[in-house]
Amino acid sequence: MDIDLNACTSGDGQAWDHFVSLSSGLILAAIRRTAGHQLDATGLPDIDDLLQAVYLRLVKDDFKLLKSFNPSKASMSTWLSIVTRSVTIDTLRKRRLPTVPIHDSVPSHVTPETSSSTARGEEVDFGAIAPVHLLTERQRLVLAMLLEDDMTVPDVAQILKINEQTVRSTKHKAIERLRKAMEAES
Repeated sequence: MDIDLNACTSGDGQAWDHFVSLSSGLILAAIRRTAGHQLDATGLPDIDDLLQAVYLRLVKDDFKLLKSFNPSKASMSTWLSIVTRSVTIDTLRKRRLPTVPIHDSVPSHVTPETSSSTARGEEVDFGAIAPVHLLTERQRLVLAMLLEDDMTVPDVAQILKINEQTVRSTKHKAIERLRKAMEAES
């Protein structure tokens, strides 16, 4: 990329416009690679918001990040891809996950007779059997759906609108956390 960073960081509007026109395609591609299917989710930033967030990060604090670019360490395209990935991940982490009451999302093959309190939106009290204060809200919910409601991993993934592997991982981490706590007590 043929960019005059000194002119960009000193406030030259024409140099900045040239930088944006040369870099925007690369940045958009990096956002798409990093965010993937999350760009289609409602309630999340769209690709234009993420693009703007990248440029805002570059100009923040009097172009501090853009001034830190060192061509001897990486090419401009590699450096911009890394910055874009970081900004995209940070932005997606800050967003709030969309939530839907479970009883509004239960698949049709899960009948009221086979589902218990969690599917009806009531709280499950694991307190009698485990130190639930150690678990995250998602871990408690996944365990309740799998163990109390006897739901399958695909059903839980569909209801929570997450990947099946995420359900398995959440269950594993919750069980490991409980196991370590119980081992520490004995």
